[in-house]
Amino acid sequence: MKKAISISLLLLGFLITHCVSAYTPERTEPPFWWTGMKNQELQLMMYGEGVGDMRVSVDYPGVILSRTIRVENPNYLFVDLIIGEDARPGMVSITLQSAEGASSFEYELKERRDNRNRHQGFDASDVIYLIMPDRFANGDPSISEIEGMLEGVDRNEPFARHGGDIQGIIDHLDYIYELGMTALWLNPIMENDMPYEYSERVGFYHGYAATDKYKVDRRFGTNELFVEMVDEAHKRGLKVIMDKIHNHIGTHHWWMDDLPTSDWIHDQERYGNTSFRTNTIMDPYASKKDYETTVKGWFVDEMPDLNQRNELLATYLIQNTIWWIEYAGIDGIRMDTHPYPFKDYMARWSREILEAYPDFNIVGEVWMPNVAMTAWWQYDFPTRSGYNSYLPSVTDFPLYSAIVAGLNEEPGWDTGMNRIYLTLGQDFLYTDPFENVIFVDNHDVDRFFSSIGEDYEKFRLAMALLYTTRGVPQVFYGTEILKTGAGLDAHKRKDFPGGWPEDPVNAFTEEGRAELGEKRGLPVTEAFELVKKLSWWRQDKPVIHNGKLTHFIPEDNAYVFFRHNENETVMVVINASGEEVSLDLNRFSELVREFRYGYEVISESTVELGHTLSVPAMTPMILELRYRR
Repeated sequence: MKKAISISLLLLGFLITHCVSAYTPERTEPPFWWTGMKNQELQLMMYGEGVGDMRVSVDYPGVILSRTIRVENPNYLFVDLIIGEDARPGMVSITLQSAEGASSFEYELKERRDNRNRHQGFDASDVIYLIMPDRFANGDPSISEIEGMLEGVDRNEPFARHGGDIQGIIDHLDYIYELGMTALWLNPIMENDMPYEYSERVGFYHGYAATDKYKVDRRFGTNELFVEMVDEAHKRGLKVIMDKIHNHIGTHHWWMDDLPTSDWIHDQERYGNTSFRTNTIMDPYASKKDYETTVKGWFVDEMPDLNQRNELLATYLIQNTIWWIEYAGIDGIRMDTHPYPFKDYMARWSREILEAYPDFNIVGEVWMPNVAMTAWWQYDFPTRSGYNSYLPSVTDFPLYSAIVAGLNEEPGWDTGMNRIYLTLGQDFLYTDPFENVIFVDNHDVDRFFSSIGEDYEKFRLAMALLYTTRGVPQVFYGTEILKTGAGLDAHKRKDFPGGWPEDPVNAFTEEGRAELGEKRGLPVTEAFELVKKLSWWRQDKPVIHNGKLTHFIPEDNAYVFFRHNENETVMVVINASGEEVSLDLNRFSELVREFRYGYEVISESTVELGHTLSVPAMTPMILELRYRR
């Protein structure tokens, strides 16, 4: 009898132990890591019922458990590891000990990929093509509707999802390559499992309300497909820039059901929504109330504002960035709403990312109304406080505004081409204006062709300027085919024609562009060819990438500037006047010097340089100056 009882107790003990050993945290993030990383420290966030009450031990050569951090929510546990130089790829055994017993699960350490042709960065030698994945092309209709996700596809509703995906981008990489682009910037591809509110017309197709920071939205594809897209882009010499957001998440992010700490996000009842007055961050006279509304207020009601002063959250976000860089091999990051998080956190983030990947590059979305406030955010700006953002590149909204306004207003002392001239004349404020990302439109502003009244002559002037002035040019998808759209965001982000099988016109093809032009009565083919020509020409022009810029005060609304180095001189004329202008070349003798001819890039013609140069009304000229024909 006693023997039977003993066997029963042993069996019961085995069953209990067996049940406990099946316990694995519901989530462990990052989901895996690598050996041989520059920073050997790794912090795991474990989430699961009661995991915060468990003790942790690690058994793996070269991996040391340095500390565990328990927070107010017992369903979270943060575990700090050191991945030593002698650690090898494999499955790390992590044991969780509770009162009921011990359980173990395995955490994978991977071997790093060969980093050649990865993490390349971007600079002024590039032309960036900006794509909103949901609106570019549908390559896999089978994933447009995912059971259990909160929104499907409705192409008849501007604010709903339309079904563009990563496969659609892969399918058209050759088109992007043909256009002469050298880099892709994708609006966010992270999971945005948010409901579409028809009554409010609030949609999240844009990707800026993440609900999982380690997962590609399944309606776009998979993590593995994104890596494939990056690899395919790299094969074509195209870099990839990933859009990230550290200011906010979506209300349906899994954290929101069970926050790790009470200060993980800012209290909307206390701080409300942001005022969007980011000038309060550097304003020496700003009130505490105004400053806190800017950095602690929610972006919109559907986007909770993250508190990066929480050290655990800050580490999580930095590691998430490193994970995507290492996992996917991306070449750069565009950081959304860069000024809105705490500036000290953003400086730490920039510094640590660039320390880990020295060839990498980051552009911060710094949407400021003038040059001074934009330049404040670039690295090494001489702030009174000594603050250094460590941010290499900023979005040049002041130049964008100057181009649009300058082409749409009557010329004057500080208007017309003088507006552009005066804006560039403030470049002394930037640490390096050649790092600025420059553009005539993007996903947040009116389509350029709409903003200039669908005037193709103005379009030609702007393209010539964009491709020859200092900075890193960025082209929004469809700008090359004269896409229009203004007002509400969804109207600026219309589908690329031909990206869906049912589209009546396919602008990815030469025939489709010709047909589109006939239907609209616009020179669509000519616009495409102009962008293509300038993109390819620019690729092999170091004088345009990093040559000096010398410009002259505009006269008669004609703006003349030169790009020059020891080997080459390029003269650019932007005649925005409604009349032909005759330029006295003696005025430009310091750079024209003894050059006798110029090869005009757009018309592919040779121009003789005498005492004067005649430039037709509303015409750009890009002249490669030469001594002889």
